Amino acid sequence: MPFIALLLLAQTQGPILVDIHDLSPREHHSGFFVLTRPQEVQITAVGAEPWPDRLRQRDDEHWQDDDQTTWPAAAWILDAKTRAVVWDLRSADTRRESNGLRRFSGSVRLPAGTYEAHYASYPASSISFRGSDFSNFNLTVGELIRLGRRAKYGGPYVETGLYKQFGLTITAPPPGRVASLDDITAVRSAYLASAVARVTPDRNTTARKGFEITRPTMVEIYAIGELTLDDEFDYGWIMNADTHKRIWSMDYATTDPAGGAARNRMAHETLRLTPGHYVAYFGCDDSHSPDDWNNVPATDPEFWGLTLRVADPAARASVKPFDYEPVPQGQTIVSLIGIHDDEMRSAGFALKRPMDVHIYALGEGFKDRMADYAWMVDEDHHKRVWAMSYENTEHGGGAQKNRLFDGTVHLEPGNYLVYYHSDGSHSSSDWNAAPPAEERYWGVSLFPASRRLNPADVGPFMRMRAGDNNTTVAQLSHMGNDEDARTTFSLQAQTRLRVLAEGEGRDGQMFDRGWIEDAGGRTVWEMKYDATDPAGGADKNRLFDGVITLPAGSYVLRFRSDASHSYNDWNDNPPDDPESWGIAVFRLARR
Repeated sequence: MPFIALLLLAQTQGPILVDIHDLSPREHHSGFFVLTRPQEVQITAVGAEPWPDRLRQRDDEHWQDDDQTTWPAAAWILDAKTRAVVWDLRSADTRRESNGLRRFSGSVRLPAGTYEAHYASYPASSISFRGSDFSNFNLTVGELIRLGRRAKYGGPYVETGLYKQFGLTITAPPPGRVASLDDITAVRSAYLASAVARVTPDRNTTARKGFEITRPTMVEIYAIGELTLDDEFDYGWIMNADTHKRIWSMDYATTDPAGGAARNRMAHETLRLTPGHYVAYFGCDDSHSPDDWNNVPATDPEFWGLTLRVADPAARASVKPFDYEPVPQGQTIVSLIGIHDDEMRSAGFALKRPMDVHIYALGEGFKDRMADYAWMVDEDHHKRVWAMSYENTEHGGGAQKNRLFDGTVHLEPGNYLVYYHSDGSHSSSDWNAAPPAEERYWGVSLFPASRRLNPADVGPFMRMRAGDNNTTVAQLSHMGNDEDARTTFSLQAQTRLRVLAEGEGRDGQMFDRGWIEDAGGRTVWEMKYDATDPAGGADKNRLFDGVITLPAGSYVLRFRSDASHSYNDWNDNPPDDPESWGIAVFRLARR
């Protein structure tokens, strides 16, 4: 606004409290003012309604997510103490022009208080960069700033230059005044004085705050995020750390419009919490956040995130901070975390007594399959005893495909192998979508359900234990591609043998298989498809686990494989017990 016009306005309507003009096509700006007594303020504002030619046909299911009803340029005023909207250009009595602009000029009476005035200018429907070379992604801060100056915006209000008229001016005679930094700090401190947790993560991260409640307490939840009917992008939840169950979560159905873009959603409710330990989470994706809105922000952008408040001072005094880690440090039986792309990792342990074991596992999954996942095998019996699946996991925060198993299984004494397999994308330090809430634990961790490990209860993994009824006679394990392996063994008398063989087969044929020959080269047993069972993982993984009887004599144990899908070089999901890929013969105890 020209200086002369501002001077005339100040003389007729009082000092200028807020002046927001000269906005770019993608910018949010705010100002603050104080009224020490109830009085009228004069407001002059120019905004813009959705461009008529850009309206689209609404479909019956997703019209709520459609930003066709979002004003691309709007102004509003918040009571900084209560966070309530006290005036909004979008609901005010405005003068509508044929070019889509909306104008307001009038007075509004406000009570004493501190106020925030906001203006959001987001008419740009496209953006390009003139003369820019995007082949170099290692740009310095200065280069990024210069790149921003070359940005060229598109859109009806931009191309016609109408966006240059956007703005907001608020004036009032004394004692109304511009808020000082101390005023702003004081009112925000007053609002947060009753807060027991506030979670405001950076973009593409998740933050958490743990707290302990020692008496039944009513907690006010104030959360603002980005959600649609089909997905959550920026949202919060509360977990009971004692039961590992979510007790509250933001979703589209239980939230209300938060103002601005259609995806801005708000939860404002009260929840009764019983004594216990709790963790408040809030996760953000890589766009539309306080440091870089890509559309009109919510009416209270300062509180994007999750804030928990307790109004009762006595109850609030009973709430204490709680340092939460999902996996107790130094108490793990197995820790396979920080998994990267295309990894296959395993770790074994021997359990010396029955134990309830807690498993915390993060992976990538879809309704029809798991892409990154963990499982556990009872190595003594070569049977899977636990595995991640889409059905037994829950959303792990961040992208919807992040899946979490956070539960307890009972294990008897024995030898166990824990495996983790990942595909070629979306893993630690190389996420292709928003990471999970506890991204450092991507993988699998096992620890006692008591969260306290007694070293005497767990020992090193032993593939064959002394005194076991099954004694290894011969073994060809860890078979790779294009193997033609053999080993000999002898029997002094007729003997009952257990044969354990894993290989690849499909449609009645075996491609990786084992067999036994006598001293004359005659096959006395072989792995046939119809005699095998699924070995877990891909359908082509096949397993024979049975008993045969051989007379005294000399024998050759054989295994042959083709050029693909073998130990540590799987081209599909590995079997439950990859360590046994091959063939092994065990002597059974006499009956």
